[in-house]
Amino acid sequence: MDDNQTQPNPPSENWNILERVNAFLSTLKTIYSQQGQLGKILFPGLSLLVFCCLCSMLFSLFPRNSSDIVPSPIVYPSEGIQATPTALFNFGASPFPTLAVPTSFPTIPSPSTATQTPTQLVPTATGTPIPTSTNPPATATSGSSMLILMVNKPAEYVEIQNTGNGPVELSGWRLVSVTGNQPCALSGILQPNEVLRIWAGTGNSGFSCGYSFNIWNDNQADPAVLYDPQGEEISRYP
Repeated sequence: MDDNQTQPNPPSENWNILERVNAFLSTLKTIYSQQGQLGKILFPGLSLLVFCCLCSMLFSLFPRNSSDIVPSPIVYPSEGIQATPTALFNFGASPFPTLAVPTSFPTIPSPSTATQTPTQLVPTATGTPIPTSTNPPATATSGSSMLILMVNKPAEYVEIQNTGNGPVELSGWRLVSVTGNQPCALSGILQPNEVLRIWAGTGNSGFSCGYSFNIWNDNQADPAVLYDPQGEEISRYP
C-alpha cells in the first residue's frame, strides 16, 4: 500500500463541540421527562437560557471577515458630537404653554350713597285672640233681665249681666255648655247692671264652676244657655 495515499482527516475541533452539544441536549431531554409538573414549566426556560449561551460560544469560534467590522469613529474633544435634547412634553410650538394675561380687572360698582330707610315690621299676634265686641250679640229668649254677654272658649269663662233695675238671686240658676251637656249651678246675688264672670275651672277671680277639665269645645259650635230656677231658657250665646 502506498504510503503517500491520502489518509482521512481527523475530526475537527468544531465537530467535537457539536457532538458534545448533541449529547448535552439528549441529557436535557432525559432530565425534562423525569421532572414533575412544576419542573416541566420551569425547565424549558432554563434550557433555552443555556442553549443561548452555547450558541454564543459556538458563534465566537467561527472566524469573521474583517471587512464586516466597521471601525468606530474617533471623536476629538474639540469636535465632539452633541446630542440634541428632546423635550419631555410637547405643548405645541413652544415647550411650555403661554398663559393668557387678562387685560383688565372687573370693575366693582361703588355702593349707593343714598340712605335707605329701614322698613318697620309690625308684629302679628300669635296667640289665640280674645273675643271683643265684634262677637255676635247675645239673645234673650224671655222677658228676664239676665243676659249672656260673651263666651271665651280658649280661656274657659262666660260673662253674664243683670240688665234690669233690681237685684237677681242666682240660687237655682244654671249655665250649661250644650255640646258636652256640662251644667254649672250658680249662686249669689247679681246687682243691676253688674257683670259676673263665670269660670269653668277654679283658681280665678269670679264665680267658679269647679271643673278640672275644659268644658267649652273650641273646634265646633258649643252654645252657652242660661236657665232660671224653673228650668226655663233665659239667654243663649251665640
